[in-house]
Amino acid sequence: MYTVFQIQISDEIYDFVNSPEGGHMETAKRFPEYHASMETRLRGAEGYKPEFAKHYDAVCGIDAEDLEEVFHIGNMGPEEKINRIAPMHSISVGDVVVDMIGDAYIVDSFGFEKIDFDEVA
Repeated sequence: MYTVFQIQISDEIYDFVNSPEGGHMETAKRFPEYHASMETRLRGAEGYKPEFAKHYDAVCGIDAEDLEEVFHIGNMGPEEKINRIAPMHSISVGDVVVDMIGDAYIVDSFGFEKIDFDEVA
């Protein structure tokens, strides 16, 4: 079993980024979780910093054999292998997957990269 963590962006943040005073850069300055999301989604492991862990929420558990299967199931199913905890999007660059022994991996542009991830940060 693997646990998937994603950064959840609130409606308030989406509204601000789309407002005349918003935009990506201003929103990243105002909302640290948006900054973390932009850095990790655009740059994967290269953009990840351990202090970003506090912005991630557990969204599901996935019953899989390995990380590649987690990615496949998180995007294609089958749904019965996903135990949803919170609303989630398909697994993509910047998401974090934690295995049963507590090792954490960020979804990178190609594959996965092991990271320091303190899910209670």
